[in-house]
Amino acid sequence: MMRTVPLFAVLALAALSAACATTFSPEVIRAEIARQTGADPPSVFELNLGRVTMALARQVIGPNAEGALPLAGLARFELALYGVPSTGQTLDFTRMVVRGWEPTVRAKDETRSTLVLVRQSGDSIGDLVLVAADEKQAIYARLAGRLSRELPAALGEAVAKRGTESVKQELMSLAAEPAPLPEL
Repeated sequence: MMRTVPLFAVLALAALSAACATTFSPEVIRAEIARQTGADPPSVFELNLGRVTMALARQVIGPNAEGALPLAGLARFELALYGVPSTGQTLDFTRMVVRGWEPTVRAKDETRSTLVLVRQSGDSIGDLVLVAADEKQAIYARLAGRLSRELPAALGEAVAKRGTESVKQELMSLAAEPAPLPEL
């Protein structure tokens, strides 16, 4: 005989499994920097763009430039930039304990670390987190929408080849002042 599971039990299990996923926010990354270095970041910049501001920003960005990140389908964007405390401790975001996310890039060398995590949404990426650091700055970016499967590798490669400053500039371009709307 088949036994059915009550709907509230299924919903409770789904809520519990979602609660087990690592939470990411600017505050969480700021705390991780302090934990690893023993000091708070000397500078912090945080930005959060929702659907409306993203639509305005897309007008400014236009088509991707050569070497630009594949950001089509981006609906929400969160960015935080931190100065790295000069305590002699190197940040290593690859050591972070992560649950409920698929790590797609974990890279560490003597001067920088990069961690890119994703959560799928159908045939595309629905949620992506980038945490990267070099000796001077750390970047946290969370991108949501219907993102390209190429984006995680592109972010990892961009940090490795162009450095955190270049990636920061490209991500900051998403928050550029919107261009005037064309006249109808």
